[in-house]
Amino acid sequence: MKLLKFLLILSIFLEGCSSHNITDTKTPQQSFKPTLILVSFDGVRYDYPSLTQTPALDQIEENGIKANGLKTSFPSKTFPNHLSIVTGLFPENHGIIANRIYDDTTNKFYTLGGNAVTESKWYQGEPIWVTAEKQGLKTATFFWPGSEAKINGFRPTYYKAYEHQFSYEKRVEQILDWLDLSDDKRPQFLTLYFDEPDSSGHRYGPASSEALIALENVDKQLLNLLQGIKSRNLEDKVNLMVVSDHGMTSLSRDKVLFLDDYIDMDNVKIIDYSAVVAIRPREGETESVYQKLKDVHPHMQVYRKGEIPEKYHYNNYKFIQPIIGVLDLGWSATTHSSFDSHTNYPSKGSHGFDPDNQEMNAIFYATGPAFKKGVQLSVIQNTNLYELMCAILKITPAPNDGNLDVFKDVLID
Repeated sequence: MKLLKFLLILSIFLEGCSSHNITDTKTPQQSFKPTLILVSFDGVRYDYPSLTQTPALDQIEENGIKANGLKTSFPSKTFPNHLSIVTGLFPENHGIIANRIYDDTTNKFYTLGGNAVTESKWYQGEPIWVTAEKQGLKTATFFWPGSEAKINGFRPTYYKAYEHQFSYEKRVEQILDWLDLSDDKRPQFLTLYFDEPDSSGHRYGPASSEALIALENVDKQLLNLLQGIKSRNLEDKVNLMVVSDHGMTSLSRDKVLFLDDYIDMDNVKIIDYSAVVAIRPREGETESVYQKLKDVHPHMQVYRKGEIPEKYHYNNYKFIQPIIGVLDLGWSATTHSSFDSHTNYPSKGSHGFDPDNQEMNAIFYATGPAFKKGVQLSVIQNTNLYELMCAILKITPAPNDGNLDVFKDVLID
């Protein structure tokens, strides 16, 4: 009887110890498949991290890889480049050719913050979450341009409509909550987006103290994510890539050209003024408008659609306007009336310019079991990242403009 009682007490004790160990340790009880988190800090120029304290990015650089810059696609705007990163396509191939697009057949606009961002017709490429979903993986997007639309019949398994004021802390918490899901529910590809320091760079200027403080704040959120991954013992299971979509340069009221000095504004519809001037002349007026603008200003190169330099990959899409003006770095275009009525125009910082300008270069950092440690890359084109992400997730990429070979020295076989 005493032996039976002893064995019963021992059994209860051991059961208690077992439960305590499961509760206190963060070792996952399920097996993780290849997992990738893609994080975007909007508007981080390639050199920003060297100008302030970014312990999270420093930690990734030490334990993984860093590029000297991430070259943007033309135009170096937010939506075109976020789509180039996740499709591996230049904007003329994925369809999001600007932050503002005009469809003359329906007289409808695609604009940031508008309902059009949820309409599938604007998206021609295949984002990585669609590639993954097609091949049986679950995906999750906590904000990413294009993720609110059904593309090629697919949406992410989990996604959220964009809310600009949504707490940064809660964004990170949701990513970690998704990692805590069971095997049958857990996404293998996840995105996380922060709108800073882009907003501060526009308002206060590139590399301003305000923009750098904004970078420090989002870096703190990245540190929370890294700590959350570590506390779950997932450092050897979860890969992390941190990117930005473009850089930033200074603007000035001393560097503004006035379109109404050269053309009758009643004869054109200006679809976009910023960095890349997209002009739709009235029917029959295209050649006349082109001739009046061609070579008229030393800081704007003007092209007919179909004659835009090949390096821009910007000729072969239906919504590219008949006349495109490419402004030199730091220049703006407007009309006299608009300039006079908007005393704060232009903003102190902007982007969208020729990606050959170093100031348009973004950032790229990565760490995790797929990557070697302490490797530095030269400047890489952002269309190459889609192939890289597909390789990490072990899925077959859709046709794209990228090249996986640039990462041959940083990936662990």
